[in-house]
Amino acid sequence: MARKRKAREEGASEADGDATANVPNSGDIAVARADDLRKWMAGESTLMAWLEEDPSEQPTFYNTTNLLDLDPDLRQKIAQYEAEIDSLKKMVSSGGGSTSDQEVAGLRAEVERLTKVNLELRDRAVATTPEALREREAQLREKENELDARERAINLNGAGDPVMLERCKAELSEKMAEAQKREAELRAQLERAEADLRAKEIELKLRDDELKLSKMSKPEATKEMEQKLRGLQEKERRALELQETVNSLKDLLNEREDELKGLKEILSYRENELARREEDLSFRERKVTEEKRRLEEAKRITGGLEEAELKKRLDELKAEVEKKERDLKAKEDYIRSKEAELRAREQGAIEEELKHKEADIALETDSAKVKTGNPRFDDLLLGGIPFGSNVLVHGPPFVGKETMVNQFIAEGLKKGIPAIWVSTDKTTADLREEMKLVLPSYEDYEALGLVRYIDSYSRSMGDTTVDKYTVYIDEPTAHDRIMEAVDEAAKAFREKHEYYRLAFRTISTLIAYSDPNTAFRFLSPFCGRRKRDRAVSMYTIEKGMHGEQEIQMLGSIMDGMVDFKVDQLKLFFMVKGITDVQSRSYIRYTATRHGLSIGSFALDHIK
Repeated sequence: MARKRKAREEGASEADGDATANVPNSGDIAVARADDLRKWMAGESTLMAWLEEDPSEQPTFYNTTNLLDLDPDLRQKIAQYEAEIDSLKKMVSSGGGSTSDQEVAGLRAEVERLTKVNLELRDRAVATTPEALREREAQLREKENELDARERAINLNGAGDPVMLERCKAELSEKMAEAQKREAELRAQLERAEADLRAKEIELKLRDDELKLSKMSKPEATKEMEQKLRGLQEKERRALELQETVNSLKDLLNEREDELKGLKEILSYRENELARREEDLSFRERKVTEEKRRLEEAKRITGGLEEAELKKRLDELKAEVEKKERDLKAKEDYIRSKEAELRAREQGAIEEELKHKEADIALETDSAKVKTGNPRFDDLLLGGIPFGSNVLVHGPPFVGKETMVNQFIAEGLKKGIPAIWVSTDKTTADLREEMKLVLPSYEDYEALGLVRYIDSYSRSMGDTTVDKYTVYIDEPTAHDRIMEAVDEAAKAFREKHEYYRLAFRTISTLIAYSDPNTAFRFLSPFCGRRKRDRAVSMYTIEKGMHGEQEIQMLGSIMDGMVDFKVDQLKLFFMVKGITDVQSRSYIRYTATRHGLSIGSFALDHIK
């Protein structure tokens, strides 16, 4: 009986061993699945053949053993029960005949109970798998349907090519966008890396310098630091100079661009206006030609038009001409408005130009001399006329002495230096017209408030014209009123500017209306106040109207004189006083209303 029991136990053990042997190893399953996948990718097998295989004949990852592996608690319990079964089997086999029938029966009952529990646990684990298997099967079926759809689309004689092409294009666009995005990210990373590298290189250089200095003695380190400091200062100075040069060039470029833009606008407007006028003339010509043709046709047919018809036609033509004249007048008004607009723009350009003339003013201040507007005359005066100078310009009429004064005033206005005119023989309009010949944009400087007139001539000759830039004096003998008006204008200019320029035309009128002594008593404090203001003034006086004594008396309150003369129809001038000059002899020149052309100081001929 014991042998029968032992045989049954051995049979049960073999059955358990066979059951265990039938469970495939997970490693074998992985190898088998990899081999099947390789065959499918190589074309040796198809997806449908793989799906039609019997799962019971092929090892899968969804068997009981693998499902038990997914639950650690379940696997632990099964292992525990199997260990108890093995221990009981060993006890039964080792106990032999000494064990009682009751104990054997109890052990058998325990083995059966544990085996039953093990089977229940396995069944429970298997019961949990259908949902996962169904999901996996649905996914595989979906993939199969997608592959079938693609295969049908390819096999339908190219019917699905556009759809596939669009899909491929979309996928390609997405890939390209991702690649560009990735490229941008890599480029940004590269830039950051380069920046970090530069920072590290700078840091490494600084550390090397520190190490080098630490190895030097104190005098050597001090000397090295001084050399580096001088080098840095030199580099900073050069950088500032380059920056200043760049800024000045940028400003100059902007000025030129604005000027070019304004000229282009003017040219474009003129071209458009010319085109409109040509079109109008063409229209008129066609109209006249048509009317002429009609008249000739009428004459040919009827032998001539009636007088009433001719008069009617003439009236129509007159009405048409009047209409055209009104149109032309409207166009002229439009042109005038545009010219005013362009003048305003030009004035803005002049304001910008004056902002950049501060360097020239600073240069004059440093040299303590002002430019006269004629480079040759400046060279003769070794740089210009000193500040606070009162210069007498003495010469006969029509030799260009007024042109020298006009150039002097224009040079100051170009740099933003205000000017005061004291006129005893010219109206404000006359002076303005003379200045336009030297400085075409003279009226724009007037609009900027840089010019003031003291006119004692217009009212004495009965002119009632009013100019907003002019203070009118009733007569040239009102010396006190002239002095007050000049002082008010000078005070207003001194509040905003370092100095001003004054032109007095002419002293001869003062002397003619009174006497030399009275004129001297007026001019002496007048010149003193101009010198106190550091103003540079020029006074014209006519040669031949006054004696030598009067000229000497007036010269005593002046700082110098420019003496003009005519010799054998040739023009000469000479500088007396004022400042150091290259030559005190008479120098030949030629004069126009636009400027003076001064000859060589040594050879005395025109260059």
